[in-house]
Amino acid sequence: MRFVRLLPPWIRSVGRTCLHCWQHFYDRSRGEWRNLGGGDIRGLWWAARHKALVAKWYREGGEKTLRFSYPLTCESIVFDLGGYQGYFVREIVARYDPHVYVFEPVPEFFEQLAKEFGANPKAKMCNYGLSDGDSISQMLLAGDSSTIYMAGEMQATVQLRDIQTVVQELGITRIDLIKINIEGGEYKLLRRMLATGIVSICQDIQVQFHTFYPNSGRLRSEIRSALQKTHFITYDYPFVWENWRKRPTGPTHPGLPSPLGRSRVGNQESYVSN
Repeated sequence: MRFVRLLPPWIRSVGRTCLHCWQHFYDRSRGEWRNLGGGDIRGLWWAARHKALVAKWYREGGEKTLRFSYPLTCESIVFDLGGYQGYFVREIVARYDPHVYVFEPVPEFFEQLAKEFGANPKAKMCNYGLSDGDSISQMLLAGDSSTIYMAGEMQATVQLRDIQTVVQELGITRIDLIKINIEGGEYKLLRRMLATGIVSICQDIQVQFHTFYPNSGRLRSEIRSALQKTHFITYDYPFVWENWRKRPTGPTHPGLPSPLGRSRVGNQESYVSN
């Protein structure tokens, strides 16, 4: 027990969560451990690890400080991808009063945003999402977890548009901050941004990656490796929130190599469930 107390807090937290997860599975399976497959073990480990990372994010004040501390002014341009109920854009407007573009494809959420921010001449609400191309999709409605990558009874028809086309239509040549929380859509979107060079006009890229997307660990590592060519990491809580800031000087971003390699950034992929 003395040894356990000497361990870092996050390791103790992971251990406690793992024990709880194992106990929960044991209770459900009535002790039939032979039914626990390799995928289940990885899933339990990732659930425990992710819970610990989320706890660490809140414990260190990330939600109140890191997410909103940026060198923005009243002339800055901010993209909010996944506006939902306006939590992020509301705080950004209150702090910096920048020009904001909010992209929210779910009609119900868009109407709420338009009602709240419609009178602000510096806020533009867009009733579509941004992706790697134009499409009409069915989205599972699940609050802030609404996604086109899962099926369910409650669905809505939503519009997605190619980010390159939208940026050109809006005449945008610089994005001071782009926040991306689009429930699995970040992988296709960021690859499109890398391929077209749009990342090069983004000063800060705040993104939440999601694990339910196929091969999420590998794809995240590939995207991070490509981002390193033009940006550097300012904070990193894997699959919670991370931020990439543009380097003061650097070459034009060449995009992702083809075919994609299995590059890594650090050792993050070692504990990610794909």
